[in-house]
Amino acid sequence: MAGAIQFLSLWMLASVHAISMVLAQDGNHFVHYDFRKADLYVDGMASTKDGRLKLTNSSKRATGHAFHRTPIAFVNSSFSFSTEFVFAIVPEERTSYGQGMAFVVFPSIVDLRYGAATSYLGIFNRGNDNKTENHILAVELDTNASSEALEESDNHVGIDVNSIVSVESKDASYFDDTVGMNRSLVLASKQRIRIWIEYDGENRLLNVTLAPLETPKPRLPLLSRSIDLSKIFKEQMFFGFAGSTGWGKVVLHRDIKASNILLDEDLNGKLGDFGLAIFHDRGATFEATRVVGTIGYMAPEVTAMGVANEATDIYAFGVLMLEVVCGRRPVEPERSPGQKILVEWVASCGRRGALLDTVDSKLAGNFEAEEAMLLLKLGMICSQIDPQKRPTMKDITEYLEQKKRIPHISFDTAAFGIPIVPIISDETVTAQGSALSFASFLYDTITVLFRGR
Repeated sequence: MAGAIQFLSLWMLASVHAISMVLAQDGNHFVHYDFRKADLYVDGMASTKDGRLKLTNSSKRATGHAFHRTPIAFVNSSFSFSTEFVFAIVPEERTSYGQGMAFVVFPSIVDLRYGAATSYLGIFNRGNDNKTENHILAVELDTNASSEALEESDNHVGIDVNSIVSVESKDASYFDDTVGMNRSLVLASKQRIRIWIEYDGENRLLNVTLAPLETPKPRLPLLSRSIDLSKIFKEQMFFGFAGSTGWGKVVLHRDIKASNILLDEDLNGKLGDFGLAIFHDRGATFEATRVVGTIGYMAPEVTAMGVANEATDIYAFGVLMLEVVCGRRPVEPERSPGQKILVEWVASCGRRGALLDTVDSKLAGNFEAEEAMLLLKLGMICSQIDPQKRPTMKDITEYLEQKKRIPHISFDTAAFGIPIVPIISDETVTAQGSALSFASFLYDTITVLFRGR
C-alpha cells in the first residue's frame, strides 16, 4: 500500500463497548487502553465511565457517538488506511432495542449530532441522506432489517457512502480457511467478533473481513469494493463510531378478536383480517387520526387517546384468552350490572377467590383447573391498564410453555383496563365531526366497530 498508512485497533464488548485503540499516522502512534483518558468526543448514549466505550444502552430510539477529536490528514490521493476492532452486541434479556453500529469516517463532528436513530444508525437523517456533500464513509454492522428494499437482512454488514443505503452489503459471515467455505455469524449474539477494514489507495480497493475473536484473519474478505475514496474524503477527516437503537418495523394488527382467528385442519390458530393493520416503527407509539377497533378488545389508551403500539395488541390478545376460557363475549350489554364487561367480571370473581367460576359452563367441569387458572391470570395480566406492565408476546409464550413463572396478580379492578362501552345497540358506530356517547372521551372523528363486523 502506497502513501500514508493509518492503523486503528479497537475492542468492542457487551452492547458495543470499545476497550482499546491504537492509531498510527505518518509514524506517530496514539494508544488508548482506557477511554476515560482518551481525547474522545462522546455524546448521546455513548459512555466511557468504566474505561470502555459503550455506544448504546436500553434507551429507545436514541443515538450514541464516539469520535477522536484529532482529525486525520488525507492529503495524498493514494492514501491507504486500515482499522481493526473487536465488538460484541448484547441484546437485552426482555427485548432488543438495538439497531446496530458503524465505523465512520466523516469531515465534521458537528454533522453527526443530527444523525437519526433506528435505521439511520445515528449517521444520517431523512434530510441529508444520499447527499454527495456528506463526504461520509461508513461500514455498518446492522442488526435490524432496513426499510430500504436493498437491505432486508437483519444481520448484515454494509459499506455506506454518503447514504444509509449500502453500496454493497452481505449477511454477516466469515471465510473458514480450514474447510474452504463461508460460515455464518450472528452480530447480536453476545459473542466477540473481530473486523478488519482495509483500504488500498493504490488499487482503490476497500476490503471488510470478519471472524470470531479466536479465529485468525481469513484470507478472503466478506466485502471487497472498488472505490476511490480520494473523491469522497476531504483533506481533514475524523474517525470513530456511531450507534443507535430502535426496533425496526412491526405490524400493529389493531383488531385482534375471536372472529379474526382462523383454525387450520390441525386446529392451530392463525390470525387473519389485516384490514386495519399498519406497518410501524417497533417500540414507537402510533397516533391515529381516527380510532378503529372492536369494542371490548380496544385497550384504554386506544379509546381515550387514539394511540396504538404493540401493547395495545397484547391487551386485545388478553381479552381473547378470557373470551375463549369463559365462553363469553368481551361486552354483553344484556347481562346484569357487574357482568356486562368480561374483564370487570373476571376481576370481581378473582377478588372473592372464585376465579374458576368464570370458566365456560358448557365444559361442565371437564377441564384442567391448573391450565384454566393460567389462562385466566395471563388474560388479566395482558389486560392491565398500564401498557408498560403488560407482558410481551415472548413473555406470554414462555408463560404458556411454563418456562417462566407467571407473576402474582391482584384483582383490583383499578389495575385493569375496563373497556369504555358506548350507549348504543347498533353493530357498527361511526361518528364524523360529532361527539359520541362514550363515558369519558370526545372525538371529532371516530370509527368504532361494536361486537364484530
